[in-house]
Amino acid sequence: MESRESRSHRGAAQLSRYRHLTAAAWHQLWRYRTRSLLMMTCAALGVAGSIAAVNYAAGGRQQVIGQVARLGTNVIVVSALQDRGSGGRARSGSIVTTLREADYRALRAGIPSIARSSALVSASLRLKAAELSKVSPVVGCEPDFFRIKHWAVAEGEVFDDAQLRRAARVVLLGATVARDLYGSASPLGERLFINRVPFEVIGVLVERGQGIDATNEDAQVYVPLSAAMRRLLNVDYYNALVLEVGEFAALPGAVREIAGLLRDRHRTGAFRPDDFSVLNQQELGNTRLAAASRLGFFVRWIGLSALLVAGVGVLAMAWITVRDRTREIGTRRALGATTRDVFYQFAFEAMVLAVAGAACGLAFGWGASKLIAARAALPFVFDIGNAALAFTVAIVINLAFVSWPARRAARLDPIAALRVQ
Repeated sequence: MESRESRSHRGAAQLSRYRHLTAAAWHQLWRYRTRSLLMMTCAALGVAGSIAAVNYAAGGRQQVIGQVARLGTNVIVVSALQDRGSGGRARSGSIVTTLREADYRALRAGIPSIARSSALVSASLRLKAAELSKVSPVVGCEPDFFRIKHWAVAEGEVFDDAQLRRAARVVLLGATVARDLYGSASPLGERLFINRVPFEVIGVLVERGQGIDATNEDAQVYVPLSAAMRRLLNVDYYNALVLEVGEFAALPGAVREIAGLLRDRHRTGAFRPDDFSVLNQQELGNTRLAAASRLGFFVRWIGLSALLVAGVGVLAMAWITVRDRTREIGTRRALGATTRDVFYQFAFEAMVLAVAGAACGLAFGWGASKLIAARAALPFVFDIGNAALAFTVAIVINLAFVSWPARRAARLDPIAALRVQ
């Protein structure tokens, strides 16, 4: 039987051998540092791309959740649709005029559960302040619109019912429009021309980002509904109605009553499709959340694809490394290195590059997620679980891909390898 002393001596020899192989691996990494850097970059880009893609989807989902929570679930949105007639086809290019003031009055009078409401009209118009101008969505609404949305002003005030009745030429600016046209200066009291009609700036709204309908609310301006209809657009119809019921329990009944009343007024039903849509805020949120979930599933595949593409890049570099170091491998085998020694050295080099590249990818992924969130006006979300998964998968993929050329290198015939020029 083998004595304890001989086993200890053999263990010390193996440890010394692996230390020598590890030192040789570090030496080769430095010797081929440009190639090592390229392999690290492949791994880093794969991890960063995967993290950024998933965090982008997570930010979109978080934004929708915040929008629904902010607006509440007892809000109903009635939108005008094109009249499709009995044939069910919309007339191409026709203006949607299916929601009228009489419909709005009938809803307010006939459905007592409606506590607050606002009709809406909107169009993209030219804004001009001093020497600066831009095209921006202009929304005509009523004062209750801001109460329904729980939207406060950062400075100034919201227009009131008296200004609404007289179609006052006053305007509230979204935060982005205020910055674009007035910079850091306060725009209160300044004159803003909307399609050459002068309006007085009376307030700047608190920054909100995207609304539940995916529009950037900060890039819009808001004027009294009557001013928009008479002074700017010259229309007698609405694009949408925003209605708030007093209690959430009354919401389903209110939706049915609204749809029934409008069907009676518009004579739509079994043989003529509705020329309007009625959605409550929860349904709008669920629709957006479902879309965000589908996007999340899709970008996870994109993230995995990024890791696989990065792995293919590492594999290509590994094959080039084996080819260029064939004579070195032959020399080491001739001097007594085993196939296990050669495989260990190549595997160790791959492990170092994979871990270092994946670690850099975590940092790059964080920065890319931050930048994308800022550019897309989304909440910044950094999913630590996804980052850890991407880090682990990147290392596993890189080691799996590199093991093939590493085994090939370990099995090279020493005599044939020494003949390679």
